[in-house]
Amino acid sequence: MVKITVQPHERVLVHRDGALVDVLGPGRHRLRRRRTVRHVVDVRERLLGLATQEVPTSDGLRVKVGATLTWRVVDPVAWHAVALDPKAVVYEAARRAVRDVVAASDLAGLASGVPEDDVPAALAAAMGAVGVEATSLRVTDVLPPAEVRRAVEAAEVARHRAVAALEEARGQSAAVRHLANVADVLDHHPALAALRLAEVAAAGGGSVVVERPSGAAR
Repeated sequence: MVKITVQPHERVLVHRDGALVDVLGPGRHRLRRRRTVRHVVDVRERLLGLATQEVPTSDGLRVKVGATLTWRVVDPVAWHAVALDPKAVVYEAARRAVRDVVAASDLAGLASGVPEDDVPAALAAAMGAVGVEATSLRVTDVLPPAEVRRAVEAAEVARHRAVAALEEARGQSAAVRHLANVADVLDHHPALAALRLAEVAAAGGGSVVVERPSGAAR
């Protein structure tokens, strides 16, 4: 006999003479040593990053997208027995699911964010076949075609220029209003105009000669 300890994140498949005889959970176990084979399966949650792929959207544009899949093994027996490489099955099923999600969305919908709460039914079925549960599929890094990016950049530049032109126009309008107010004051108060002229001349080192109106007292 042999004693083994199974960790909380593990499940151990016990095969004897080629047949599955037990699935061990966490704890201490005693097993026969002869003709017994053990397979340890990790059931912790995992994160799988999918390579960027080019996918057509519902409005006919081809975008490049990446994705991340959160998953875990829920059926250790299926995980071990159904596929030679169950991780490859998970990866390919997730890639197909991303293509389906993108194909059902337009570019505006992808730009605003794809909901990650609902796992596509086709993905859940494909992964369930190998004993896996997908908890989330998140589409990331949506990259539109180059011509769309250039159009967006041009529109953003035009928007900034329009804002700058509007601010300049507002400043010029305020300056014109100020000059009009000053002109109105000076028109009604000639003495202020003469005083201001004298101040400007004095600042520049010049002088101003003010003539008395004809007939004024000496």
